[in-house]
Amino acid sequence: MKRYLIIESKLNILEHVDLIESLFSAVVFLHRFEVKNDHSIFMVFESEKTTDFEGLILNLKTDIFTDIRLYVSPQLHEHDIAEHFDFVQSLLKQISIAKYAYLDEKIILKDQLLQVTKEHKQHILSKYYQDQVMLDTVKAYLESNQNMSLAAKKIYIHRNTLIQRIDKFYQVTDFDVRNFNDAFLIYHILIK
Repeated sequence: MKRYLIIESKLNILEHVDLIESLFSAVVFLHRFEVKNDHSIFMVFESEKTTDFEGLILNLKTDIFTDIRLYVSPQLHEHDIAEHFDFVQSLLKQISIAKYAYLDEKIILKDQLLQVTKEHKQHILSKYYQDQVMLDTVKAYLESNQNMSLAAKKIYIHRNTLIQRIDKFYQVTDFDVRNFNDAFLIYHILIK
């Protein structure tokens, strides 16, 4: 499983390519580094989720005195990266570069909460989009005020089974429904 980064700038970013590449290669193992155009850089990498990309981009922003933003993808299979990239690019075009320095799935979803499309819902829920059992499980958990025991009783499964499903949902979607902010976003998608 790999992740990717998109760095975008309003101004020409080409003069900072070497700095950006050395900075990010010191933090993550880069598989691919591409300059997409004068304003955009694309990187595929492997990394633990503990890397502080938000702090990294804020430091870079002050070093080069330019409005830039960084998008960090969730973990994806390598064959899914191109499709995911195209979808995210279409969403990023709708968000001003100056609005956020750091973006991920959660921030994009919050920004577009009132405009959730079927495609965006499918993108966020990924392989669980058609899995009604998983969606019903997550919805029951959220409608039970995130109470594991109550939700397990409600859908007639063992509490440990519910915990495993919630963990699997988090691993695949990168949304931890035990966290209120993530739960709010996912619940909004499920009821739409």
